[in-house]
Amino acid sequence: MFGESQLFWYKIVFVGELLLSESMFVFRLKRRKLFLLRVLVSLAALGALAVFFPLFSWSYNAAYSSFLFISLFAATLGAIAFCFRESFVNILFCGIAAYSVQHIAFQFYNLIVNIFGINNDVPINIYGDAANQNNLFTWLIYFMTYSIVYWLTYVLFASRIEKNSDMRIRSFSLLLLLGFTVLVCVVLNAVITYVSYDNYSAVMMICVEISIIISGLLSLSVQFGLLTNREIKEELDSVYHLWHQEQKQFASAKVNIDLINLKCHDLKHQIRKIGSTSSVSESVMREIENAINIYDSAVKTGNGSLDVILTEKSLLCSANKITFTVVANGGRLGFMNDVDLFTLFGNAIDNAVEAVMKLPEEKRIISLTTNENGELFSVNIRNFYLGGVTFEDGLPVTTKGDRDYHGFGMKSIKRIVEKYGGNISIVAGGDVFNLNLLFGTDGTVL
Repeated sequence: MFGESQLFWYKIVFVGELLLSESMFVFRLKRRKLFLLRVLVSLAALGALAVFFPLFSWSYNAAYSSFLFISLFAATLGAIAFCFRESFVNILFCGIAAYSVQHIAFQFYNLIVNIFGINNDVPINIYGDAANQNNLFTWLIYFMTYSIVYWLTYVLFASRIEKNSDMRIRSFSLLLLLGFTVLVCVVLNAVITYVSYDNYSAVMMICVEISIIISGLLSLSVQFGLLTNREIKEELDSVYHLWHQEQKQFASAKVNIDLINLKCHDLKHQIRKIGSTSSVSESVMREIENAINIYDSAVKTGNGSLDVILTEKSLLCSANKITFTVVANGGRLGFMNDVDLFTLFGNAIDNAVEAVMKLPEEKRIISLTTNENGELFSVNIRNFYLGGVTFEDGLPVTTKGDRDYHGFGMKSIKRIVEKYGGNISIVAGGDVFNLNLLFGTDGTVL
């Protein structure tokens, strides 16, 4: 009834189609070390699996065919995990989207050949007789339809996945439901194909193919709609957080201006004193030096944007009698945009300032240092603290009542570090709190 050669060859073609579709969604994700070697090993393993996946005399039915293709799909997900350093959710997200695209292209091809009655003496699908389908015209249609579908879905969906994207959506159960929907479409298509083989109806197959194409497009739309909703929520959280930051910035700027005005007043007083006495005592000189020190707070790291942030924080520390030392090569952070620099270092130093303000003056010390070792670039922010910090998911838990806002700062730091492919670690022991950030020297994924 069914030619064994067609199913044998198509399972190999299917793996190629699926890998090409998956590559559109995953090529911007974080790659593991020895990436090219991993890809070659994965291709060899998947090719061998496709060739040697067993076919028996009883294999030509909807149940085994569905099992065959779902198993090959699961194997490609394993290959993605082997090549890319990504979470299970990210891999599943890309895999479901890719399988939807492959199945849409497959149904689109069948729809065209059915509408135009090409080789209408047999159904044009993977279960038919290979000899009747293997001709130049059908291969031309095949390449054209797959190219159009893949290109359109890349433009509409896959291109929205950016480098170091986070595809963790709030409704994981809905993502699983979408994946289940795609698999149901695959199984139902197999059932209908086998049932209709002896009593073939082009009209029925066209209706089925249109339905599956629409289902696939709806699944992709909902899936990426979930991703968009998550991104919008993150943007709203950022706006909310920045609003609070602006309030803090205003308060900080007012303190700095008051401090500068005070120092200017001190200078005017000392200058008048010098003019009236025509002499300068050591105590007066010391007072003048202290007054001028406020203007010596500028930080130079080689990164203009970082210099502005650190200079402002240095003035804040000076106003609160905090010793703030910086030994940093900011030029190595050129891969990071200004907003992320501001948010990352602003939050980190504000947290440190808040911690040391609870301590006596002699322990109000904050240090920021960077270090470069080969392809790695590290940032360390260290300060004393009272202790008693508790952690949740690797991050310290705020002791303030409004956890929705105050917990956002450290989460924001973690999100920015991971956005640039870096790692974050926190070591809190004794009375010293260490925030450690690790990046590739050019912002590449570690």
